[in-house]
Amino acid sequence: MAHHQCLEFSCKRCSHPIGFSILITNSLLCSSCGQQYLFDDPQLKVHLEKFECLCRQLIESKEILSSASIGVDIGEQSVKIPFNLLLTRFNSFLELEMEGEKIEILFRAEPIKDIKKNVEG
Repeated sequence: MAHHQCLEFSCKRCSHPIGFSILITNSLLCSSCGQQYLFDDPQLKVHLEKFECLCRQLIESKEILSSASIGVDIGEQSVKIPFNLLLTRFNSFLELEMEGEKIEILFRAEPIKDIKKNVEG
């Protein structure tokens, strides 16, 4: 991938954030409590692979997306939010099921330092 994609979810045992890359999806350990997470569910793997494709397409479409915006109407006023701002500054969540429980995976198309530090450390 052109950019290292970072995802993050909260540990079910201790709520510590667990950062990971969609390129490494076999297993994870929580650095705080040692809880292990296995990515052995075929449906979860399919969803993560599809999400990886979506991230790649967003990165490849960066040039055209820089000209795009999303309109939000509030009453009679309309506010245009640049699409790149939505991808890089707002929290977005992918809700998936892992080990029989729903988890929210936080993602950004171009992660900023607050997520990246969790992956590195």
